Amino acid sequence: MSKMTAVTRLTFGVMTIGALVLTGCASPNASTPAQDSSSKPSGADCTSFDGKTIELVIPYNAGGGYDILARVIIPGLENALGAKVLPINKPGAGGLLAINQLAAAPSESTQIAIVNGTGAASAILAGAEGPTFGFDDLSYIGRVAVDDLVVTTNATGEYQSWDDVMKSDGFKFGSTGRGSSDYIVANALIDAFDLKNAEVVVGFNSQAETDLALIQGNVDAIAGPLDSRRASIVSGETTGVLSFADEAPADAGDAAVFSDLELSDRAVDIIDGIKLITAFGRPLVAPAGLDDEALTCLQNALAAAVEDPEVLEQAEKMERVLSYLPGEELVSDIIPGFEGLSEDVLKVLRSSY
Repeated sequence: MSKMTAVTRLTFGVMTIGALVLTGCASPNASTPAQDSSSKPSGADCTSFDGKTIELVIPYNAGGGYDILARVIIPGLENALGAKVLPINKPGAGGLLAINQLAAAPSESTQIAIVNGTGAASAILAGAEGPTFGFDDLSYIGRVAVDDLVVTTNATGEYQSWDDVMKSDGFKFGSTGRGSSDYIVANALIDAFDLKNAEVVVGFNSQAETDLALIQGNVDAIAGPLDSRRASIVSGETTGVLSFADEAPADAGDAAVFSDLELSDRAVDIIDGIKLITAFGRPLVAPAGLDDEALTCLQNALAAAVEDPEVLEQAEKMERVLSYLPGEELVSDIIPGFEGLSEDVLKVLRSSY
């Protein structure tokens, strides 16, 4: 297959995703503003939230990427709702325990949650045992951010480019465990590029521990969110060799992107599938059946929060890039796309659990 054909198909396959991200992006570094909350449904009476306490469940331990992101947007939600938003860390089952409980909560619950959308979607699509909910068992407030996926290698090791990785024999990706984003992405890359005798090594207790294993040379690479890789890249301990973005990120400017590579039809299909799942990102959700007026208030509040100066200042300080997408567009444009994923993509997901 020619490079031009592969790139054309890949670009077409993710064109819709890119358009959606651009129409709803609020980032301290972005020139395109987030969708104005005035374009959201109007007329909802949100006074019922005044003085109330809303619990924002974070399905991971304090101090991690999801915890930081949730706490960044909380002041904006409070300003928009006139309510107290209380962060509640509830780790377990790879982030699924808290969402299982939320999905089973009464529709009038005052709990919302930030979700590892990529992990949850992958688990649902793979038919894994973890999630006891489906896509219809949640109300979607809106997406807050998207994981920018990157592959990093040891900065002093033998693999300093993606070309080096493709020529490897027995390459080892490090991962916190099956079903995690670093496992799913690594597994997809091994399959898409037919990496010879490559494997994913599991058993690390945290992203920091996996990073340490990479720096010490116990594994050859990690594939996962840039937010979790940035510190070691900036410190010069690791090198970004492949990015899922259209252009290599500033922190990993020498990383290859897929338009640089000659890709088989199968590789394009698998990569497109992973990009679509990743576009689900990190959404805020509530229990299914939430009153329409309450849901509209929460959706409007998130639209306002991602433009709140206090939120933007804190996001920049904490190096968190916001990529907002309204909840309605998650429901109308992202989730339906999962039905079109090929059997090759689904096989990658199933084999990741």
